Amino acid sequence: MKVSIGTGSLQECFNEDYWKIFNYAVQNNHYIHSALNYPNVEQYFNRANSCKIRVTKVIFKIEINKNPIKKIINIPKQINLILNKFKIEFIDTIQICNNPSANSLNMLLLKKILIKLKKKGLVKNFFLESFIPFSDNLNNLINDDFFNGYIFKLNILQRGVSSNFLYNIMNSKKKIICISPLSAGNTEKIINTLDNKFKLELNKIAKANNLKNYISLNIAFLKSINKVEFGIFGTKNLSRLIDIKNKINTINPLKFSDMKKIIELQEKYNPRVNYK
Repeated sequence: MKVSIGTGSLQECFNEDYWKIFNYAVQNNHYIHSALNYPNVEQYFNRANSCKIRVTKVIFKIEINKNPIKKIINIPKQINLILNKFKIEFIDTIQICNNPSANSLNMLLLKKILIKLKKKGLVKNFFLESFIPFSDNLNNLINDDFFNGYIFKLNILQRGVSSNFLYNIMNSKKKIICISPLSAGNTEKIINTLDNKFKLELNKIAKANNLKNYISLNIAFLKSINKVEFGIFGTKNLSRLIDIKNKINTINPLKFSDMKKIIELQEKYNPRVNYK
């Protein structure tokens, strides 16, 4: 698992500390995740452009309409808006939102639009965004080589896919981009609102694996899911990002049985935590 950075909740005023993170990510080929409706992001892309720093490793959300005509109009429009607003040459990875139907007619139209953009060199990779209710539909695309993988929330508490869908992904060629890999830094706070038995079971797993805290347990859990390509971290502190990166490089993955146990605990004690 590799690190990437998020651009959510940025302040209106340009922050030199966040610029250090942004620049560090670019220089180290770490992905930057964003969207057209995230506020106060473009100023960092503008700074990079003015400094002649080429930003290529980006993930951007796009919204998919159900109406075929709106698809044809709005998808290329969003791509052009992103390219112009953020002053980038192409989008490496598109996060496809709104759970597009897996039926053949819808996929035929959607792929036709995306292939045209790809042939122009404007986009490269396609990941489908998932929440638990999307699982059955998106599972129908698990063997479709057009899509590179899925992007969803995943940590020891939260999961944006059903357990069955997650195991299917793990047994497929698909990759996972993980949102909120450290429970947004609030693991302890969230756990204290849950059934105490859940916390006790997680503590047992951490102790058995010589893990001192929930951050380390989260990382070990994600590393045990072999399809997690990278996690999107929202930290605004460069030292913390580097510390997370070092932990990823040094912490061993959980045994499969412990990884499976955490998924079972999520099912038993906290099936709705994904929406908190």
